[in-house]
Amino acid sequence: MGDLRDSVSVLNNYLETNQGSSKIPWDDLRYIFGQIMYGGHIVDDRDRNLCMTYLTYLMDNPLLNDDTELFFFADGKKDGFKTPAAANYERYIEHIDTTMPPDTPIAFGLHPNAEIGFRTA
Repeated sequence: MGDLRDSVSVLNNYLETNQGSSKIPWDDLRYIFGQIMYGGHIVDDRDRNLCMTYLTYLMDNPLLNDDTELFFFADGKKDGFKTPAAANYERYIEHIDTTMPPDTPIAFGLHPNAEIGFRTA
């Protein structure tokens, strides 16, 4: 958890100090997080590749749009999770608490009925 907390701190510090900058160096930030800070503890090459794939998808300019789908496989489905509008920390937490669907198979690329067997067994 310390690595994730430190990564958030670095990102927060960068965004706070470079608010006037129009270009965010996503490649640099992905490298810092995925290869050094958090990724430095990943020992399996496949896990590191997965981590970098997630960072490539999530850390990009469309992330800042209000309609970006954060569940990779939920495009066009009702159980999606869209990027919230720009707000303060409390509003983000409120958005997550009110709009994020409960555990849904769609978030993992599964059919919506995938949990029926689990829930009925």
